[in-house]
Amino acid sequence: MANNADEFRIRLAKSTGLTDSAIRAAWPEWWSEAADASPSAQAELRFSLARNLGLDPVTVLDDQFPKFIWDDSAKYKSFKGDDERDKPAITAFGKSVTRMLVKSVAQARPLVGMPASQLRQSILRNNQYVGLIELLATLWAVGVPVLHLRVFPLPAKRMSAMATSFQDRHAILLAKDSTYPAAIAFNVAHEIGHIACGHVTAGSALIDMDHDGVPQEQDGEELEADKYALELLTGDPEFQIEKQGQGRSARDLAKQVLAAGPEMRIEPGTMALCYGFATGEWPTAQGALGHIYDNAIPAWEVVNKIAMQQMDWTKLSDESTHFLKAVMGAPA
Repeated sequence: MANNADEFRIRLAKSTGLTDSAIRAAWPEWWSEAADASPSAQAELRFSLARNLGLDPVTVLDDQFPKFIWDDSAKYKSFKGDDERDKPAITAFGKSVTRMLVKSVAQARPLVGMPASQLRQSILRNNQYVGLIELLATLWAVGVPVLHLRVFPLPAKRMSAMATSFQDRHAILLAKDSTYPAAIAFNVAHEIGHIACGHVTAGSALIDMDHDGVPQEQDGEELEADKYALELLTGDPEFQIEKQGQGRSARDLAKQVLAAGPEMRIEPGTMALCYGFATGEWPTAQGALGHIYDNAIPAWEVVNKIAMQQMDWTKLSDESTHFLKAVMGAPA
């Protein structure tokens, strides 16, 4: 017969749709089979899971079906899924992670209202161009933590990135990965745009869903965030590359952007992706990235390595530390 904790785990997954990996990440380290016989340990287990997963603590008691703390304040872009089941899970999970993240870093300067040109100029004072590493360093410096999720609340990942807020603080959670940093740099810059343009109000979240490259109709906020990202990365909110002649091979494109990028103070990988966007020749653009980055590693490893170094873990409880490390794929 299943013990009480096992029964609760099954009921939790069934009522919320949460993945087993998300539940495992939230499961406290101190739990043991011996604790299952203790009513007080059972209660603390459930409250711990509620804190980590964003569940309504009242609904984890007795034999109720757990429910998320859900206020429908989040904005979803290009969402395709079950509104009643998927949105609460994604939002509550993201807000819970954000609440812990912002505790680990002091806020130095808010991004809301900061023009892309000003942020770009600030970064270029000490850097050749604005790329992924430069964006991450800047965000942590101003107190906006960035994390790449390695554990997802739902079986189908769906989310590309999320800009979230806890009280008056912001964080960026990434879900989509790439071997090359340029694509993730644009995602980060886009989320910065949402925050800076005031699209993410206090205590809310804005979730950009992954549409697998299928063109989606964009609303005003998405267009504004795109322009912000483009200006931050290139210096021009309308930046475009014009194709001349019959096109070029991936190697030729890489050679040209490696030469032109530093002169224009644009990261070469970003230039290659701009070429792909302008021409539709995405295989060429993607192939060029392989020549631009000699020792490419998954972007999530870069993002989370920096996060591990920047977070002040002493400001977090053991419970939060265990959960965040599990979520970011770091050793316990």
